Amino acid sequence: MSLSGRIFFVLSLFILAVASCTKPVILGSDFLDQEKADLKFSDDFSLTFYTEKSDSVLVHDDTIARQLVTYVCGSLNDPFFGKTKAEIYAQPILPTVATELLGATLDSVVLDLRYDTMGNYGDINQPITIEVYRMMERPDWLKNYYSNQSFLTSPDLLGSLTFTPRPKDSVTVITPEDTIKVAPRISIPLNIGLLNDLTTQDTIVYENQDSFLTYFNGLYIKMSIADNTLLGFNLVDAISGMSVYYKKLDTTEQEFRMIFTGLSVKTVHLENDYAGTMVGASLSPEPESDYFYVQGLSGVATKMQVDGLSNLGNVIINEAELEFYCSFPDGDNPAFFPPCPYIVTSYSNATPPDYSLDVTVALVRSSGDYHSLTYTTLFGGDLNQVADGPPAIYKYNMKVTSQIKDIFKGKTENIIYFNPIDKGNIPSRSIIYGPGNSLYPPRLRVFYTAI
Repeated sequence: MSLSGRIFFVLSLFILAVASCTKPVILGSDFLDQEKADLKFSDDFSLTFYTEKSDSVLVHDDTIARQLVTYVCGSLNDPFFGKTKAEIYAQPILPTVATELLGATLDSVVLDLRYDTMGNYGDINQPITIEVYRMMERPDWLKNYYSNQSFLTSPDLLGSLTFTPRPKDSVTVITPEDTIKVAPRISIPLNIGLLNDLTTQDTIVYENQDSFLTYFNGLYIKMSIADNTLLGFNLVDAISGMSVYYKKLDTTEQEFRMIFTGLSVKTVHLENDYAGTMVGASLSPEPESDYFYVQGLSGVATKMQVDGLSNLGNVIINEAELEFYCSFPDGDNPAFFPPCPYIVTSYSNATPPDYSLDVTVALVRSSGDYHSLTYTTLFGGDLNQVADGPPAIYKYNMKVTSQIKDIFKGKTENIIYFNPIDKGNIPSRSIIYGPGNSLYPPRLRVFYTAI
């Protein structure tokens, strides 16, 4: 199922539940022509921003729709956001009975990983090394795992590959029968000396999935010899998997392929270190002035408080719209660290995210496709360049009607959180101008009718 389909399935259930209790209304809808003349607006609110750490993000759930789509691996050394490290734990499982491996002779074992360019960040033009180890602890598929979770692994290097990433280049595969081009991937040869026990297990190991996972807990994948590269991989793509090439007696070489699916555990372990950086300094109790920050994966979020709504008096709020601008301070690298393509609002910094009703309605109406015109019309939050620079200036504009109405009425706490949409899959970050900027301060516009 695609990401948009997964989002649509989950959010549809939520909206149906809400709709069963309340009269449906489209937030931010057009008003009747005769009512437009009565509309007033205000944009002189005081906005206060605070940058906060995120403890973790959800990286595995037994509900497939809530699992990651992009699995990132690597490390960053960002001049403003500090160090980020990402490592993958993944269980290959048997697609069918594998008793044919018993008593076979291994020729080779190869781990294939299909690139997912949505997870690429930093410098991807320099040689890097990816290492693979065997997991020595079996994760439980029924449990939720978060990005601060790690597992026991063997110290023995199972395989490695040093290469320069080519995430958009197809790969040529030569076989005795043909030469074909396949989708971009990396193929890591594994040490058959450390995997010979694949051929000597009891029959039940290859007839029962649970027995197999008890024997073969999974793979630990990390990047070394790299300081500023994150790569994304699509583990559930048909290309990704562990191929075992073997012979039995005098037969020709055969292949048995173990795969990653939604029914196997796949997680990403994430670490962030903000020591000595601008973002690290912002994590104090004091509000932001010059900049505030939004970061994907397990990175920082920002919350906003609004002062001045009560000055509107006895009114009906019809629509509320927020705009803010991001750019690249001196010392930043736009080529390595482009800003988040989509930012969303939520009620808290929880994981999984509790998106605001403004976001939820837009996602459901657009069938989960946040790249669509329907979504950006109903909510917005997409990145738009407004000045070439250097440095380039970008603008986010988003509807916050639902939350502002509830804050105005005292129904919810006076806080709106900002994060990248689909945060656990997105490595990008944005440096956003704060209230202290004279040219591009954030602005809230509230349209209302006096009563």
